[in-house]
Amino acid sequence: MRRFLLLISIAAIFASLLPAGEFEWMVRQVSRESGVEPMHIPFFGLARFVVAVDHPAGATDLHLAVFENTEIAPEHFARMIDSAAGSSWKPMIRVRSRNGESTNIYLQQAGKQVRLLIGTLERNQSTLIEVRVKPEELIRFVDEHEHRH
Repeated sequence: MRRFLLLISIAAIFASLLPAGEFEWMVRQVSRESGVEPMHIPFFGLARFVVAVDHPAGATDLHLAVFENTEIAPEHFARMIDSAAGSSWKPMIRVRSRNGESTNIYLQQAGKQVRLLIGTLERNQSTLIEVRVKPEELIRFVDEHEHRH
């Protein structure tokens, strides 16, 4: 049992140290544009490990970057996320509220999986989330939970 826990701990640490590739590049772009570094989220490497092993709701990979104290106009935020995402991501949903909050959702086909990129802006905080999902498992998860209410 101790070996198993040690192995899980090492794997979680290793997973948190692996580069995120394209997502990391997008985070650096947003950081350069906004002038704010993403905050450190304790134990997020462990959360990524759980997603990679357990596949909740069909998710197979997860990345998250939170930027606090950002002073970005919603229009500039949308352009910034569009630029960081590039042409390989297709914009799906854009929502802007009157009080300056903004949500932008993009989709990219990745074989039998899809990647979702979600950018949110509210007051003085912006967030980037990327999740890789198996669509049929996500649909099954939503259907199962929809009928419970």
